[in-house]
Amino acid sequence: MSSPETPQKMRKLFLVAGLAAAALIPSLASAQQSCEAQRGNQVAGTIVGAGAGALLGSSIAGRGDHTTGAVIGGVGGAVVGNQLSAPNADCAHAYGYYDRNSQWHANAVARADARGYFDRNGAWVAGAPNGYYDASGNWMAARTDPSASGYTDANGRWVPASANGYYNDRGEWVTTASGYYDGAGRWVRGQAAGAYDPYGDWTPGASSGHLDASGAWIADAQPGYYDAEHHWRSGAAWGYYDAEGRWIATAPGAYGSQVVVDQNGQAQAGLRRDVDGRAARLEQRIRISADNGSLSRADADRDLRSLTSIRRQEADLRGGDGQLSPQSDAMLQARLDRLSDRLRQSIGDGRGS
Repeated sequence: MSSPETPQKMRKLFLVAGLAAAALIPSLASAQQSCEAQRGNQVAGTIVGAGAGALLGSSIAGRGDHTTGAVIGGVGGAVVGNQLSAPNADCAHAYGYYDRNSQWHANAVARADARGYFDRNGAWVAGAPNGYYDASGNWMAARTDPSASGYTDANGRWVPASANGYYNDRGEWVTTASGYYDGAGRWVRGQAAGAYDPYGDWTPGASSGHLDASGAWIADAQPGYYDAEHHWRSGAAWGYYDAEGRWIATAPGAYGSQVVVDQNGQAQAGLRRDVDGRAARLEQRIRISADNGSLSRADADRDLRSLTSIRRQEADLRGGDGQLSPQSDAMLQARLDRLSDRLRQSIGDGRGS
């Protein structure tokens, strides 16, 4: 039979255990930066609280009651530690969060329940992300329709269109995009994985970036982009497509009009797209497509004649110094754009030999 002091002693043990847990948990809570961190802190808080409560419960228990004191103190400390380090309510309504490397971590939450996200500093932001972090870690808001700022993957996770992928709940990086342009220049909306070649053809499964030494995903300079008229613009480009297929540039020169890529795939700033280089690539593509049957001989002959006409016009337009004026260059680039679009449509229509 327990003594009258037993209930009072148990309450005392619970109180002391709770105070011990409360003294330790704030140091854990201060590290909270995301829902994942908060869930981890809750587990740690429960363990720390139980350990602290058990030690103090045992030390203040009466002679012969050390085991009982440890058990009671451990239970009390675990309860208090669990509650003090519990995730806040926002975690149940978060699209996800950005880590310190500005990488997106998708949260498995229903789209209808999502209310906001955690930025790279751990601050809660209402609404879905509509923008991107620049190289300095500054948030750059996108001037696009918020409804096109992201998409839902096959597992129901919401992904910002600018993210180029996300970390899933197992900590694995998943490379993905908001959609792609097919061979006929039509936007196919929805989760996609792949990359464009220098001719604007989408290659499923191809890589559009790489992981650095720290494991952070780095998007490579792209070989071009599709403009508002769905025309392919060749040249190194930095940016992403929103969920509606609109190109969002993320760096100076990202639209490709003032940069080219060298033989190693590196961007050379300040250089215009080379007319001769574009023409040579188009000729190679026409001949390869005709040889493999993806382009009919009649279409190939027609496109080669157009290319010859463009080259003759280029030669006539070059001045005494061998340079093209900005107006002449723009006119030739426009002709090459039209030829590239026609070639893509011919191949996409399956007009083989």
